[in-house]
Amino acid sequence: MRYAASDRVDLRSDTVTQPTPGMRRAMAEADVGDDVLGDDPTVIELQNRLASLTGKDAALFVPSGTMSNAIAIRAQTNPGDEIVTERHSHIYIYEGGGYAALSGCSIALVPGTRGIMRPEDVKSAIRKEDGSLGHYPNGSLVCVENTSNRGGGAIYSQETMDSICKIAKDNNCNSHLDGARMFNAVVATGTSPERMTRDFDTVSICLSKGLGSPVGSVLVGSNETIRLAHRWRKMFG
Repeated sequence: MRYAASDRVDLRSDTVTQPTPGMRRAMAEADVGDDVLGDDPTVIELQNRLASLTGKDAALFVPSGTMSNAIAIRAQTNPGDEIVTERHSHIYIYEGGGYAALSGCSIALVPGTRGIMRPEDVKSAIRKEDGSLGHYPNGSLVCVENTSNRGGGAIYSQETMDSICKIAKDNNCNSHLDGARMFNAVVATGTSPERMTRDFDTVSICLSKGLGSPVGSVLVGSNETIRLAHRWRKMFG
């Protein structure tokens, strides 16, 4: 690995951002407990705050965005199901095939422009077992990435996301937002986090990029989904 001089801006990735002095102080002074036993007050506060910001029932802190996506997929699919996502999405390109290894899912890849899918292409990609005489996998989860990593930070319009979520619901699929960089989109569009995520069943939010934390992600969703997610977090290690 090559290291840039300290007087240079490192543009390799937003994952190389460093905690601010305020973040370092907050970490040093935080009230802590044991999250395994459910009594870490700072983790509880973080989870409650992210659930409130997104208008969801509950939230779960996990070590990484990749794990957050993996848990979201596992909690909302059954082995043999199929997930639908853009062909250059982080879930497909950069997560080690976790959707297959950990959830037993196949994947339907949708063409996009700078990582942005069209609703009609999502609709065409959803396959259902019913009516196929058992030939098709059951498409059960649509995954959207906003902003798009491989798309250079491209942002979905709210109308497009709303349409994709409606298509998912109409086809008996859940919808997941890979919101690793969602707050970039929130700032750029002026849309509130709650409105942006309103129609998604689950959302993963990374803390270690523009938000300044050294590590971690939060998955938000319904009480039942987060209950399942808590179990899968334990099993995934």
